[in-house]
Amino acid sequence: MDRNKIIKIGNLSYWYPETQKPAIGDINLEIEAGHFILVVGSSGSGKSTLLRTLNGLVPHFYGGKIQGRVLVKGQDTLGSKVRDLARIVGMVFQDPENQFVTDSVESEISFGLQNLSLEESLIAKRIAETTATLRLSHSRGKETQYLSGGEKQKVALASVLAMQPDVLVLDEPTSQLDPVSAEDFLSTLKSLNEELGLTVILSEHRLERCAHFADLVAVLDEGKLAFWGSMREMACWAREKPWVPLPPVTRLFNSFIPLTVKEGREIVGSIASRQGKRNALLPEEKNQDSKNKPEPIVSRNRNANPLLKVSHLSYSYPEGKEALKGVSFEIAEGEEVAIIGENGSGKTTLAKHMNGLLKPTRGKVELCGIDTREKDVATLAQTCGMLGQNPNYHLLADVVEEELMLTLRAMGIEGKKAEELLEEVTETLGIKPLRERNPQELSCGERELVALASVAVYKPTLLVLDEPTRGIDASIKTLISNFIRRYSSQGNSVVVITHELEFAAQCTSRIIMLSEGRIIADGDKHSVLSESLFFTTQFNKVFRGFKEGVITQKDAIEALEAMKC
Repeated sequence: MDRNKIIKIGNLSYWYPETQKPAIGDINLEIEAGHFILVVGSSGSGKSTLLRTLNGLVPHFYGGKIQGRVLVKGQDTLGSKVRDLARIVGMVFQDPENQFVTDSVESEISFGLQNLSLEESLIAKRIAETTATLRLSHSRGKETQYLSGGEKQKVALASVLAMQPDVLVLDEPTSQLDPVSAEDFLSTLKSLNEELGLTVILSEHRLERCAHFADLVAVLDEGKLAFWGSMREMACWAREKPWVPLPPVTRLFNSFIPLTVKEGREIVGSIASRQGKRNALLPEEKNQDSKNKPEPIVSRNRNANPLLKVSHLSYSYPEGKEALKGVSFEIAEGEEVAIIGENGSGKTTLAKHMNGLLKPTRGKVELCGIDTREKDVATLAQTCGMLGQNPNYHLLADVVEEELMLTLRAMGIEGKKAEELLEEVTETLGIKPLRERNPQELSCGERELVALASVAVYKPTLLVLDEPTRGIDASIKTLISNFIRRYSSQGNSVVVITHELEFAAQCTSRIIMLSEGRIIADGDKHSVLSESLFFTTQFNKVFRGFKEGVITQKDAIEALEAMKC
C-alpha cells in the first residue's frame, strides 16, 4: 500500500438489514494522510453510512450486507474489531450527549484510555495534553450536564483525541452549535489537521463554516460518489445543481466563485468601485451624541391581546443555575419570531415555558390570556405545539400516517376532519409518499419533516420549533421555511429557535437575541442581524460597509442590481 494513502476504498457497496436498495454503491476513494476532507450531499445520500465504514461500525454494529474493501492505514475494516480500529480512527457524532458514557469531563476523556489498559501516569498525561490543546483545562472537574453545547462537543472531541488516532471522522459536529462556538470548534479541527498532521474527514451541511478548510470534497448523491475534487472545482461543477450544498455567498455570484466572506467582499468592493457607488452605498452616519443613548429593550405591545405574553420571567434549575433573568416580551397572532443566541443562553429553557413544560421561578407566562402555572402541559398543548431538538423523541408509531393520527386523536380530532388535516399537512410538507413508511427507516431530513407534521397536524395557534434544521439539507430547509410562512399567513404564530441565521432571516420577520438568560436585542430581523458582528448572515458580512440591511439572498441580489445601475 502507498504509505501516503491512509484510506483506500474499493468498489464499496452496503445494504442495511432488510433493505433492497444499497445505502452506498460502488464507491472508490483514496485519501492521503494529513488531508482535510469534506463529505457533502443531501439528506439520505449516504454520508453517515460512508463515514461509519471507516471505523467498522458499518457493518459490525449495524449488520446488513457489504461488498468491496475499506483499508485504513493498511488495516481491513471488515476483518478488524471496532475496538482495534478505535486506535486508528476516532469518530465524533452530531450529538455529543449520545456519545458520553460517564457524567464528568475527566472521566469521559479517560474512559477510552482505561479500556486500552494504559498506565495511570500515561492516562493523566494524555488528559492534561488534550484538555490544554482544546482549552478545556478549566472544565476538567465539571459534570458534563452543566457544560454548554460547544464545551460538550469539545469534550467528545477530547475523548477521541486522547486515543491519538491517525484519522479523525466527524459527522455533522457543529449542527447544535451557535455561530461563534461552531467557528471555534472548526478552527480547532483545522489547527489539529495542520499542526498534528491528523487526517480529518468531516460531514457538514453548512459549508460556509468550513469550505475554506477543505483540501478535497466528496459529493454523494443517492449513495453514489458524484464528485471528487477541490472545493473550488466543486463550486464550479455544482453551479447548476441546486441540490448540492454550497456556501450562500458562493450561490450568489455567477461569474466568480467566492468560497469565503473575504473573497465575496473583494468582489462586491470591486463592483462598487467600478460603478462609483461605494460612497453612495455606505451606511448613513449615525448620531453619536452621548445624549441619545439607546433606549433599554422593553416589551413590544404589538397586539392589545397578545397570543403569548412573557412578563419578568426568571427561572432557576434545581442545581441553582439561573437560566432566565427577567425576560419580558409579547408575541402577536401571525408573527414569525426567531430566538437566537449562544449555547447556554437560555433559548430552550425559554421555549419550554411557552407550553408549560417548565413553570416560572419568578414572573409570569400567559398563553391566550391563561397563566401557564394554572394549567397542565396537555391542556396548554391544545394551543401550543412544540417540536424538540431530536425528532426521534416525537416518533412513536411504526407508520407515518399512524404517527399523525396519534396526535389528532390526542386532541380529540377524528373522522373526516382528521383526514382533511392529515392530507393537508402531508401535502404541504411533501411527505405524502411517506405515509405508509416506518419513520425509523427514513433519512434524518425526512424524520424531521414527519416530526414537524406530527406537531403541526392539528394546527396549534402557537408552533414552537427548537432547532428544526439540525443536520438536514438545503432542500428540506426550504420546505420547512415555506411551511412556516404559510402557517403564519393563516393567522398562527411560529417561534423558531435556531443557530442557523440564514434560515432565521429567510423565514421569520422578528429576531429575539438572548445572552446569559437576558434579552439583548428584540426587533425587525434586518435591524437585529445588520447590527450584529458575529450573529449574522454571510450576506450581511459580505455587504457590510457597502450596503445596509443585506441579510438574505434576495437582499443581496437587489443590492448587486443597484450597484450595477
